[in-house]
Amino acid sequence: MNKTRRERVASRQSLRVKRGQDLLRLVRLVNFKTGEYVTILPGLGARVHEIVLRAGKERHSILESPHSRRGIIENKGFGGAKLIPYPGRVKAGAYSFEDKSHVLRASRPGQRAIHGFIHDRRFKIKKVTVKASSAFVELEHIHRGTAEGFPFAFSVRILYGLNSSGFVCNTRIRNLGKRPMPVGDGWHPYFKTGGPIGRSVISLPRHSVVELSHEKVPTGKLLKPRRGGRVMRIGKRTIDSVLDLGGQRRRVITTLSEPRSGFSIRLWQTAGVGGYRYLVVYTHPRRLSVALEPWSCAPDAFNNGMGLVVLKAGKSFSGSYGVSLRGQKSARQSVSKRT
Repeated sequence: MNKTRRERVASRQSLRVKRGQDLLRLVRLVNFKTGEYVTILPGLGARVHEIVLRAGKERHSILESPHSRRGIIENKGFGGAKLIPYPGRVKAGAYSFEDKSHVLRASRPGQRAIHGFIHDRRFKIKKVTVKASSAFVELEHIHRGTAEGFPFAFSVRILYGLNSSGFVCNTRIRNLGKRPMPVGDGWHPYFKTGGPIGRSVISLPRHSVVELSHEKVPTGKLLKPRRGGRVMRIGKRTIDSVLDLGGQRRRVITTLSEPRSGFSIRLWQTAGVGGYRYLVVYTHPRRLSVALEPWSCAPDAFNNGMGLVVLKAGKSFSGSYGVSLRGQKSARQSVSKRT
């Protein structure tokens, strides 16, 4: 079927690629019917840099991200990053797998092994699909098994999309080697609602709390949340919690809202065994955003096995999550039309 003129224009513009310094090349998915958009940085780990979605008649920028060139490249807080092949910390940076000991290189100078090593790798654009009201881009990175402490070859394919339901991500990690490999995946977005987070309320799915040691790795105990633990007003709390959503395969929703903003942020993830079973809740030190992070495994999963996926040769892990907004009132954080 022939496309209309409007659809042809949208096909050329719904996915925009801007070139400058190669690391800072960006891909922008645009919904021209709503003015919503998502900005991705393929040269920096396929990081999600911006999400602008509509609630009612207003559009809202909902990710806290660095804006200076140096800040974007360094991304010290891992904002918007993919956490592959292990989210969180690996205790002492060491683990054993199939009777072999491995020592991981620190993620960054002066740091321990944390959040994997894909967050600054270059991804290639493999496929683009665009329409007047939606856009999708598929990105790929191939790891040849050369990382210190992780001698396993694998590919990562990430499908990012923007449609009438909001932002969606599907991740597929495939073992390219001839022997089994351990793997985990996570996403590290900082969500903002337009002001200090003290008035914000988090509504959580059914969960248990993973008890953590002073090293921020699990002790092995699961704790039941306190009464009312599924609805939490942040107030003055400093939160750094790992929640186990259980082994049942299901789609769960976490909501972040602030009464004066007039909208709520809804993060969904496919939880359960083989999916994003865990949710990390972390208040940013600046108190302007909250990290709500879908993880497939717990911290230190290479050692404790909590949620760890072991892929046989040629097999894949696949998981999905996404973000949408709800609300009708105007908000101070609305974004003027600029796409």
